[in-house]
Amino acid sequence: MENKDKILQVDELNLHFKLSRGLFKPPILIKAVDNISFSLFSGETLGIVGESGSGKSSLCRLILKLINKTSGSISWFNNDIDSLNSSELKNFRKSVQVIFQDPYGSLDPRMTIGKIISEPLDIYRKNLKTKEKEELVIKAMTDVGLSNELFNRYPHELSGGQCQRVGIARSLINKPTVLICDEPVSALDLSIQAQILDLIKILKEKYKLTIIFVSHDLSIVKSICDRVIVLKDGNIIESNSTINLFKNPESIYTKKLISSVPSPIPLK
Repeated sequence: MENKDKILQVDELNLHFKLSRGLFKPPILIKAVDNISFSLFSGETLGIVGESGSGKSSLCRLILKLINKTSGSISWFNNDIDSLNSSELKNFRKSVQVIFQDPYGSLDPRMTIGKIISEPLDIYRKNLKTKEKEELVIKAMTDVGLSNELFNRYPHELSGGQCQRVGIARSLINKPTVLICDEPVSALDLSIQAQILDLIKILKEKYKLTIIFVSHDLSIVKSICDRVIVLKDGNIIESNSTINLFKNPESIYTKKLISSVPSPIPLK
C-alpha cells in the first residue's frame, strides 16, 4: 500500500469501561478495544473480522466518533479528529458514512423512501432546491438498483434487500470518501447477500470508495476485501493481505476461524 494515500490512521486506540458487580465487589475492567493501531489507504477494502464481542462494532463507533475513546488517537488525513472544529467535524461526518447491519431498524418507518435518502442532503447541502434533491435521490436509487416507483413508499412495504439498498443509497448520496459496512449482509438471505456484495463492489468503483468491511464471516471477507484485520477480545490478533491471510494464517485463532468456514458438499 506504499503508493496509496493514507486516509485514516489509528494509533494505540483504547475503549475501556468498568462493570459494576455490586456494593461489596470491585468492578471488572472491560477492554472493548485494546491498544489497536492500523492504517487505512485510499481505494482499498479493509476487512475487520472476528466473533461477536470481539470489538468490531465498538471500533467502528470510535472511528465515526459516535462514542468517546479512553485513550489513543484517530487521524483523518493527518488531522486528529478530536482537534477538528465544528465545521471540520461536519465535513468529516459527511465524508465517512456507514451501512448498518439491520436494514429495517436503520430506516425511519414514518418516512418515505425518497425522504430517507434525501435526509443527508437536508443536513449537508441545504441550498439545494426541491427538484435538485429529487433528481439526486432518483439517481442514487438507480445506482443501487431501486425502481423510481418506490420513491413514495415506506420501509415496511419493501423487502429486506430493498431496504438495505435504501440504506446504501442514503450513505452514498453525498459521495463520501470512506464507507463503513457494519455487517451489511448478515441479516439477509444468502441469495440476497450475494446481490448486495456484488452491488458494493460495483459502487466502490463507481464512487471511488475506500471501504471498511466488518464481518464475522470469513468467506464474505475473502470475496470482497484486499486486507484483513482479525480481532479477538478487543485486540488485533493478526493483520495481513487477504491472500496471505488465507494462504498462511499465523495465529491459531485465525486458523480456527478459517476452518469454521463451511465448504460446499458435492452431490453424489
